[in-house]
Amino acid sequence: MLSENEIKILDFLKRRKESTSQEIAEGTGLPLSSVFSIIATLESKGIVKVISEETRKVVRLTDEGKLRTEQGLPEDRLVTLLNGRPLKIQELRNALGKDFEIGFGWARRKGLITLENDTVIPKVSQYVSPEYTALKDLQAGKEPTGEVLEILLRRKLVEVKEEKMLRVQLLREVETRPAELYVTHEMLTTGSWREYEFKPYNVEANPPFFPIGKTHYFRDFIEKVKDLMVGLGFVEVSGDFVETEFFNFDMLFQPQDHPAREIHDSFVIEGKGNLPGSDLVRKVKEVHEKWWRYSWSEDNARRLVLRSQTTAVTARVLSGAPKRIRAFTIGKVFRPDSIDATHLIEFHQMDGLVIEEDFTFRDLLSTLRDIFQGLGVKQVKFKPGYFPFTEPSVEVYGFIEGLGWVEMAGAGLLRKEVTEPAGVFSPAGAWGIGIDRLAMLFLGVKDIRDLYSLDIEYLRSRRVI
Repeated sequence: MLSENEIKILDFLKRRKESTSQEIAEGTGLPLSSVFSIIATLESKGIVKVISEETRKVVRLTDEGKLRTEQGLPEDRLVTLLNGRPLKIQELRNALGKDFEIGFGWARRKGLITLENDTVIPKVSQYVSPEYTALKDLQAGKEPTGEVLEILLRRKLVEVKEEKMLRVQLLREVETRPAELYVTHEMLTTGSWREYEFKPYNVEANPPFFPIGKTHYFRDFIEKVKDLMVGLGFVEVSGDFVETEFFNFDMLFQPQDHPAREIHDSFVIEGKGNLPGSDLVRKVKEVHEKWWRYSWSEDNARRLVLRSQTTAVTARVLSGAPKRIRAFTIGKVFRPDSIDATHLIEFHQMDGLVIEEDFTFRDLLSTLRDIFQGLGVKQVKFKPGYFPFTEPSVEVYGFIEGLGWVEMAGAGLLRKEVTEPAGVFSPAGAWGIGIDRLAMLFLGVKDIRDLYSLDIEYLRSRRVI
């Protein structure tokens, strides 16, 4: 069976019996590179024979040469524009644009013009460059030689390339019936299918790979957690990455000399932020000075940091003195750290907050159990813990197949030193979950950096949640 292009070449050779690769390319309209490969295929089938092969140097138009062949050389255009009369340089520059400098230079070099002050005086009224004539001749198949060729090369209008040329002989004529891919209804009803050859199908070949677009798998996991929280009756709240120390630390009852507020544990941002209403600031100051026994600084509270915990968003929710709320936030937090397979300097946290009049510690444990069972962790247990702004506090563990019991969250009832300065007097349960490490457990990711991978092949290999 012969392809359409093979038939083209064989039809051409039937008339010539013997020809060169360049003549075949010109006669069939096929690219020369395709002619070489098709001749090799036909030779392997014993239909044609390559008699000789030689390499020769040929002159070809460059892209610049093709452009000048269409538009004319700049000096030719300049003389045409002058049309035998003097013109100001600026007029010629406006008319020729970027070609003016080239045309002006070559026209002066060839003695076609003179310059008086800012006026160009033509010496001829018409002019056609020998280079332009040579370009047109080359386009017609006549290669330039001698001095003209050197000028064309210097002006980068042509280039000399080595080109392979095959001389091919037709060994035998073959029946060249057209080949078809598909049987049509018309072929079947008219019986014309007998006149065609049909290309065979390789039913064992793999289909072509067409990658489909999909969302990032870590983003999918975060959306799944958000959907779960909304389904449990929580509303999502959010905050800014840059936060004052007041909401990131002071409102959470962390003293201003706490190690977590040192520059090596937080990313400090230049500048100062605004504090909320004076009543809240005064009450926070009173709580700090009463229980921590130091002189609280409003100036320190104005300092800016990249938030080190999403509990800063919880603090802002508390500052609104809500009487009843079930809220959560998921977002990035930032802490200086050494980057490795389990640590990053920016990662995601989820904070939750429940403020209800009769909310108890038992209700908090029940809520946490609902969250983790909703994520697929069927076995959950709690262990007493300590956190600076909750009392009592608890650590949450979940059983992961293959890993055993894994710590998943810290939680507790917010201390009165946190809630009462904000005007919240109902019990408030709160918790914080490291979303990245939770995702690693559920998604089977061994290196936390893979959660933020931009490697397209890796992302394609990830299963859609």
